[in-house]
Amino acid sequence: MFVYLRQLRRKLINGNSFLKYLLYGLGELLLIVMGILLALYVDNWNDHRLENKREQFYLTELRAEFEASRIKLENLIEANRQTYYKASEIANVMIQGGEGLSELEFSGLLFHSFSDEITYNPNNSVLQELLNSGRLEYLSNPALRGHLTTWSSRLEQIRQQEQNLREQRAEVMELALKEGGSIRGILENTGILTGEMGLLPSNTKTNNLDLLHSRNLENHLLIFILTARLTEKNHYLPLLIEIETIIDLIDGSLGM
Repeated sequence: MFVYLRQLRRKLINGNSFLKYLLYGLGELLLIVMGILLALYVDNWNDHRLENKREQFYLTELRAEFEASRIKLENLIEANRQTYYKASEIANVMIQGGEGLSELEFSGLLFHSFSDEITYNPNNSVLQELLNSGRLEYLSNPALRGHLTTWSSRLEQIRQQEQNLREQRAEVMELALKEGGSIRGILENTGILTGEMGLLPSNTKTNNLDLLHSRNLENHLLIFILTARLTEKNHYLPLLIEIETIIDLIDGSLGM
């Protein structure tokens, strides 16, 4: 085609047809411009395709990450709930004067109330990569970007509340020891001492039931129960809703 155009231009020049040559020149210029525009379009289309592919990759990874974090949080909510359920059983027995509870049952309630570490550790590797590298702009949904931006601050609030809960738990156990409680007795009655720890049982039986008559211990126990309940109500459940919102936004961006 270009050979034909050169031959045509030569004929027009030789024929002294300036107007025709001018029209030819404009046509050739138009072809060049069209070629440039076509190249730019193809280049932009390819860039858009790569950006879309990159966004889909991060969205898929983020969805898997937040789905795993959701499951972790649901399990943690249940674990925290069991701690304050068991602690509430102790509080109910204490208000009844400590009647109707055996040493073995009391040891089990104490162990399950205060042995579990309540700490939320979500999966954050993909999100942290996006935030630290400034690649959050790869995600085209502004609502999703907004929720992801505030994720770290939400986790910090959770950590502060969990630290408060740990302190309340520690105060209850410390007070129980000061009131004459026996950790060995709790571990022995629950089978932990001779089982997981592999230690010999005591020759003398311990009695922790006297702790049920301690008003000081009851006060700290009630504060612990309240703190655990507020941790669930004001922090864990709202965070669970936030995770579900983020997953919904990701699904919308993925077209699911």
